[in-house]
Amino acid sequence: MGQIVKELHEKRMKLWDRTIANRKKYIDIETGVISNQYTKKRSCPVCESNNELEIFIKEGGRYVKCEDCNMVYLNPVFTNEAIKSYYESNHTEQSGVVESDTDNFYVNIYNGGLDNIQNTSSYASTILDIGCSSGTFLDLAKKRKFNTFGIELNQSEYKFAKAKGHKVYNDLLENINLKEKFDVVTLWDVFEHLEDGEFYLNEIKKVLSDSGIIFLQVPSSDSLAAKILREHCNMYDGLEHVNLYGVSTIEKLANKCGFKVLSLKTVISEIGVINNYLNYENPYLGTTTNKDFIPNLIDEEQIHETLQGYKLQVILGKE
Repeated sequence: MGQIVKELHEKRMKLWDRTIANRKKYIDIETGVISNQYTKKRSCPVCESNNELEIFIKEGGRYVKCEDCNMVYLNPVFTNEAIKSYYESNHTEQSGVVESDTDNFYVNIYNGGLDNIQNTSSYASTILDIGCSSGTFLDLAKKRKFNTFGIELNQSEYKFAKAKGHKVYNDLLENINLKEKFDVVTLWDVFEHLEDGEFYLNEIKKVLSDSGIIFLQVPSSDSLAAKILREHCNMYDGLEHVNLYGVSTIEKLANKCGFKVLSLKTVISEIGVINNYLNYENPYLGTTTNKDFIPNLIDEEQIHETLQGYKLQVILGKE
């Protein structure tokens, strides 16, 4: 299993290198941060406070923590025009990593999410996956007899998912005139990319059935790995991960939009990554074989019991 995880990280490192190469043209050489011509300042995306503490700068992005609600976010962020240009010129190889998942890392994560969804809402039959990429998650949902729908902005991935038989839209949610109401709307590692989470939760509410639920998987700013590794953690990418929610901030935002938390858990302990780092090695490519516990501190079960895993899986329902 350790070798499998290491190989996944090696693939992601190659994608990361290509992402950074694309990003350099936006960074001011003198300041080391993304040039002002591409960015805008903002308030806390959860509580709207301007009381912030700078945490660090990484790859041109400035991460801050809200002193009032503890939300972690990028400030400033790309303007709408700049982010559109960036995504149009960026690589699209992440779907290839997922599609070639011969060791079932993603399949297991997706199936765990589907188990959680069906345990929360056993009657659910229609599912909309926002940011569905090439449709791997929808493939698994279809096997469980869901009617599958997706939204994907990347043209090639949209066509790939559509060719599999899913009903897929190639536009932003707010621009699509959806006739259907969905029992489940999912966002797998997408919500952290959205600058205005409040806006999108309210948009999603419009397409939910009366008892519909939202499933989110997001990197967690409360994770032990993120707090120990800080700027060395892949969670902090400096541009695309604009909002990094924790347990309290995702609940605060949900309540603000008229939702309640029905289920909340963490997945992926990152113990191996932490042990590599504590052993003065590259956290993602180091040689540790211990993926189960941090000596004298904590084990995998305790990490998830205390909601300190790398990613949060959250299910929201209407209040």
